[in-house]
Amino acid sequence: MIGNMRISGILLLSLFFYVTASQAQKKPVDKNRDTVNTRGDTTSVLMPFRPKSEQPKEKVYHPDSAHSPHKAVIKSLRLPGTGQMYNRQYWKLPLIYGGFIGLGYSYYVAQTNYKEYLKVATAIQRGEPVDEKYENLALSQITPYVDFYNRNRSVTIIIAVAFWGIQAIDAYIDAKFQHTYTMDNNLGFKVTPALINGPAFAYGGYVPGLKLTLKMR
Repeated sequence: MIGNMRISGILLLSLFFYVTASQAQKKPVDKNRDTVNTRGDTTSVLMPFRPKSEQPKEKVYHPDSAHSPHKAVIKSLRLPGTGQMYNRQYWKLPLIYGGFIGLGYSYYVAQTNYKEYLKVATAIQRGEPVDEKYENLALSQITPYVDFYNRNRSVTIIIAVAFWGIQAIDAYIDAKFQHTYTMDNNLGFKVTPALINGPAFAYGGYVPGLKLTLKMR
């Protein structure tokens, strides 16, 4: 009796392991997964399917061989902004002309104050009467203002000439890229207003100026 029970137990355990091993050899298939089934003689290989829309795309450049960098820079040197118009970058025009307007206003302020203080300094030297607001000032107190506004006037002229050249260079670079490559947002040009600290003896402690930023990524 005991021998028969042992034999029955061994048979049940053998049957259990056989069924378990059979189930383990069957791999579950995900119905939601797009696959391509390639069958051979004895094996089945599952290869993932990838739609064309998910394939990585390379940048395609379309250079404009008719676009002339020389023409762009000549236009900008003759009249600021026309080179940018030739490059079809109209969004830069407000920056360019805004910069020149700011420089023109800075020159006007410097020139007006320079002439006024120079006139007062000359009158004090000659012993002539001056305006009431300058009566209590000595020549040594007026001279620094004359020098300050004279320097600002000169600096403004230099900055205007440099800004003229920079916008021409910008037009040349953009035209060069369009001639050779397709332009993207990796190169940027930005001009913003800025305040420059003035001398301690000047009225208002700041002088208006411009800040130029070239952005490359």
